[in-house]
Amino acid sequence: MLVGGLESLVSPYGLVGQVARLSIADGEPRFPVVSGSVGNLGAVLDMQVGLAAHDPGMGNIDGAGGDLDPERAAFLAIAESLERYSSCAWRPERMVWASAHDLGVDLSRWPACSPAELADPDSTLLAPDPDGPMRWVEGWSLTHDRPTYVPALLAWLKNPPQSRAERFAHMVSTGCATHTDPVAAVVGGLLEVVERDAITLAWLHRLRLPRLEVRPGELSADQEAAVARGTVQHLRMELFDATTDLGIPVVYGLQLADHDPALAQLVSATCDPDPGRAVAKLYREATSVRIALRSMIATGARDYAGDSISVVAGALRMGRREQRSRFGFLLDGDRPTHSLADLPRPPSTAPVAVLRWLLERLTARGCEVIVVDLTTDEAAQAGSTVVHVLVPELMPLSFDPHARYLAHRRLYDGPARMGHPVLVEEELNRDPQPFA
Repeated sequence: MLVGGLESLVSPYGLVGQVARLSIADGEPRFPVVSGSVGNLGAVLDMQVGLAAHDPGMGNIDGAGGDLDPERAAFLAIAESLERYSSCAWRPERMVWASAHDLGVDLSRWPACSPAELADPDSTLLAPDPDGPMRWVEGWSLTHDRPTYVPALLAWLKNPPQSRAERFAHMVSTGCATHTDPVAAVVGGLLEVVERDAITLAWLHRLRLPRLEVRPGELSADQEAAVARGTVQHLRMELFDATTDLGIPVVYGLQLADHDPALAQLVSATCDPDPGRAVAKLYREATSVRIALRSMIATGARDYAGDSISVVAGALRMGRREQRSRFGFLLDGDRPTHSLADLPRPPSTAPVAVLRWLLERLTARGCEVIVVDLTTDEAAQAGSTVVHVLVPELMPLSFDPHARYLAHRRLYDGPARMGHPVLVEEELNRDPQPFA
């Protein structure tokens, strides 16, 4: 029996056609992992008519969830399915055609590609054009407590560019979240934006992150149970403190499997106001990602690792055992060791308190937090809010090797504030992003 109003979305004729528990390879952690099938978006969304069958290599529209409790895993899969569906339900009537100059929006705050990237013949992006017409949608600036406009291209998924000016960035799901509590939805989306910023900085600059040690008594009983379930003899999880100058805790995980030639390295990361909860989530998510990647390898229908642009290409290419040396900046050499108690955290994990704490820290770094409401009729009827949280000043996670937004000032200012050596563009890590 599923919990919450989301169970009403599941039926052969509903938003989620079915939920199914995924099979786990022998010897791997026995977390229940569930997938929720959304199906053909073009059959129900007029803006997606003609959309080809979705390609898991380019981003999964179906939701997935993993948890110690199978019912909770199913609930999370339905929630993520609703989030993905709502993020594709863009409405032309909500958009305004204008230039950034006309609206008084500073487009230079948003990530941009460097001249070298734009000169790449394989690049599909262009330099930001403040005078070019593009679509905008109204969001709400939590930082300034007022409405503001954001590029519609960045607010929704499956929303292809409709002008040259819109080709300054790729669509991205980072920051999309759903919850029955609107504040919790905003917090969830914002934490993901902070997480992806940290992942990008760590990989491109090969940051020598401090090791993270979980000491006795630092985890709750449920968190200890998740770590225990995720710990098997031939898999070992190396934890690192990826907290940036923002002072918001990010835990980075590198799961190693010496026996597995295809998935010998797997990267995961999460940002959570409770670092113990972040650690437990890492173990769960590593299992989910491992299942998804192994499924793509097993089909043999396509070489996802050979794709030039795919959300899984980097994970599959860098997961091969012969790529272990590429992770030497994480695994080799002396470095500080932090405990969970060393990580910053808000005075309370209540959503309102967490949001206030996050805004204080981001505002101190000159960041603006903007929320776009993506709630669909289906979400509202299920008692849920869907949002997309955007922070122009932070680094996005890019899977496109020809568009990593190397002109964004955050890429260089962040590591400098953290006390790390700052690489110039030519020195940045050229290996594909292994996070998936």
